Amino acid sequence: MKISRIAAIAAVVAAAAAPATASAQTWTTWTSATPGIFNGVLNGSSVTFTGNYVGGNLSSGGTDYYNPSGAYTQGGLTSPNTGGNVGFIQFDSPVTGSLTFGSPVSNLYMALISVGQPGYGVTYTFDQAFTVLSNNNTSCAYWGCGSYTVAGNTLTGYEFSGTLQFAGTFNSLSVTTDPNENWHGMTVGADVTATPEPASLVLMGTGLAGIAGFATRRRNRAA
Repeated sequence: MKISRIAAIAAVVAAAAAPATASAQTWTTWTSATPGIFNGVLNGSSVTFTGNYVGGNLSSGGTDYYNPSGAYTQGGLTSPNTGGNVGFIQFDSPVTGSLTFGSPVSNLYMALISVGQPGYGVTYTFDQAFTVLSNNNTSCAYWGCGSYTVAGNTLTGYEFSGTLQFAGTFNSLSVTTDPNENWHGMTVGADVTATPEPASLVLMGTGLAGIAGFATRRRNRAA
């Protein structure tokens, strides 16, 4: 057997055991709230919002403001209400706050609910760049359709509902909102990435060991 065939076998074994990367998102499970602090869990690690929020839903109950979900699912995104998760943090006055993650988060997502009103803009300004992935321009959300503009790291919503993405890896994210409004809200999520199954790890180890043994036998015969 030639070296090229050994390499081919190694590639097949590695592919069989490689983790599958899912395009789906998982969203924060908000578990508790005290004045000035909202706590949750994302991908098994803590998420804490610190700032002047006014209310919101813990993930276990409340009105589902993500329904209808079309404003959040364009491009194959996962809706924040998947699995009955209705959690969000609610604001009404100008906010200065921050999200802190217990473990670094890659490809951070943010779902926004009812930012601004027709003819009355409300801004969200972040300390990181973002992209609008999904919106309610044509797929109306709980409070109807809306629009938005983006300038630098600031989104201005006119009854905007949708999903933003912050590309990169983050330990924290700062946000400010302005001006007053009846209310609007947000939650955060991240990509779901699968890990290798135990059986796949065994397959990879066994396959690579066999390749190493074969190569050793070839060297012994050539000596």
